[in-house]
Amino acid sequence: MVQIPVIIISSACDGTGKTTLALNLAAALWADGFEVGLIASRQQNWQNFLQKRRALCQENHLDLPFPQILDSAQQMLPVADKKQVIIADIAAGDNPKYAALFETAHTLITVAARRSDLDWEFNHPYANLIWQVRKSAAVRGVKYLNWILVQNQLTAASNDFADVVASQAKRFGFRVATPLHFREAFCHIQDGFCAADMLLAPQFFKMTMADVYARREILTLTDFLWKNN
Repeated sequence: MVQIPVIIISSACDGTGKTTLALNLAAALWADGFEVGLIASRQQNWQNFLQKRRALCQENHLDLPFPQILDSAQQMLPVADKKQVIIADIAAGDNPKYAALFETAHTLITVAARRSDLDWEFNHPYANLIWQVRKSAAVRGVKYLNWILVQNQLTAASNDFADVVASQAKRFGFRVATPLHFREAFCHIQDGFCAADMLLAPQFFKMTMADVYARREILTLTDFLWKNN
């Protein structure tokens, strides 16, 4: 049976912007024709987003896509000739409870917003979690874990942070994606839509330059997810 790719978005600490990234990534994949399934360890932020999205569509006669809410990755059945993906938004405090899900990941995205978010040694719980995932993958014959670091640069734009990223990438073996800068545009989620949604109804949404660049950053990330994998 064809396996639907699972993209897990996680971090070692809370408050890094995982849910904002997950929502914007989902919208970008919708725009690219994907059916998106969602697993969220803490669903309140997603429920708030979906409630506002439904109201936005109803009040303005918009036809925006919605994710399929899942309890586990196995609930989304593959459909022939259809692009499908599952996004899992896992809060830092819930990482241990979702260890089995981590082991199914096609791609692991770690989000960091501060230098301290990457302050790992080899005995760090998050580093150990990824080590267990790698060992499980090796047992299944998977030679390569597509592990990506995404920097939320709202508070982290410094040479010191860049040096830490480069050092930890060498130590732990993750790839480094282009940092996200245009956070003000990403936060349209508070109103039920994302930057990538705006081209679906250009007569309704008025994109600013920040929206254009934010969408470009997310699309660059989606391309990077599959690169060399």
